[in-house]
This record gives sequence, structure tokens and C-alpha cells, in this order.
Amino acid sequence: MDFELVRAAHADPLLRQLHPSSSHHNLHFSRCPGDWSWNVPFVMHLPGGRYLVAGPSRSQIVGEADTAEEAIALVVGGLPPGCGPAIVGRREELDRLDTVLPNQIF
Repeated sequence: MDFELVRAAHADPLLRQLHPSSSHHNLHFSRCPGDWSWNVPFVMHLPGGRYLVAGPSRSQIVGEADTAEEAIALVVGGLPPGCGPAIVGRREELDRLDTVLPNQIF
């Protein structure tokens, strides 16, 4: 695990509210740990210590970054509107909250 990337993510108050996960050296975030929300960008490693921020799907490239801090800034910039703290539950509950409170800022 890239500890610089984890530290940079933890330093951001918005990302600190989300559920993190690491797989294959990628750093993902979810708005509901019971069922992956798949609406938040994630960070992948590139050769030479650089980063690629993609998402929410792998085919959507947000940008490349030279540092962990730059990569995390790209993730934060790509958060969905009104992105609030992770909820305990599944994606259906999150979808219902987003429908009921579309303009709510958490």
C-alpha cells in the first residue's frame, strides 16, 4: 500500500467520511460499505511513481498526477454533487437518499 496516498486521502475531510478500500494497489472510496457505490473516482498507480485517477468507471479518466496530494485533489474534484458521508447500508438506500435530498449538502 502506498502510505503517502493513504495519508493524503486521510488528510482530506471529505474523503475521510467515505469508506476506503485498497485492491491491487488501487485506492477506492465508497459512499456505502454494504454495497459498493461506484460513483466516486479512484486512484491507480502508474509506472515511475505517478498516479492515474479514474472513475467512477475505469473507462473515465479524470487525470494523471505526479504526487499523492495531486491525485487526491483530482478525486475530491470528481466527487458527485452533494457527496456526503458514507451511510451504513446498501446502494439502494443511498439512491433513495440522493432522490429525497438531491440538494442537501452534508
